[in-house]
Amino acid sequence: MATLTPEQSVHKTEAYFANAPEFAQPICEKLRNAIAVADPELKAAWKWSAPVYGKAGPGLVCSIGVFKQHVSLAFFQGALLEDPHRVFTSSQDAKTMRSIKFTNASQVNEDLLVKYLKAATQLKAGAAATSTERSLIEIPEDLLQALSQAQQLERFEQLAYTHRKEYVRWVTEAKRPETRDTRILKTVERITEGKKFS
Repeated sequence: MATLTPEQSVHKTEAYFANAPEFAQPICEKLRNAIAVADPELKAAWKWSAPVYGKAGPGLVCSIGVFKQHVSLAFFQGALLEDPHRVFTSSQDAKTMRSIKFTNASQVNEDLLVKYLKAATQLKAGAAATSTERSLIEIPEDLLQALSQAQQLERFEQLAYTHRKEYVRWVTEAKRPETRDTRILKTVERITEGKKFS
């Protein structure tokens, strides 16, 4: 899969939101607005079939995922953020990522999200991986995001150590970005089908 130009990235992102289900559109609008208010430097890039927001310094900050019955705002280093309002979903058991789910636009508190997003932009890239207790296998950020978007992260983490290790090694040993992207998609596909590494 070739790397997209900034223009192609913008086009894909806009199409993603334009084609979102009716219930999701006002939610996405509020989330995008909160991101813009929190930090105008946070720009959307098209990665792993979803818009991902990042900037120099913290690196990848958050992403918006549209699903059949909810919209998810995922924070890449959410484990380092304080969550006094307990908005992060408890089912998200990734070591570093945390997400907030919305099923209705009325649930989106933009002022609150701006505070969380501003805090997220103050984190150093990769800080969560080193500060939280390391799991035996460190999942690369791009694979982690792809598994999260497909809601397969929990299933991946339940695999035996050797299978997780082999999947991660297979992805990280790819020489070209296109090969890596293909392997990530294949990994997610196989995990969804309940397949171990073979």
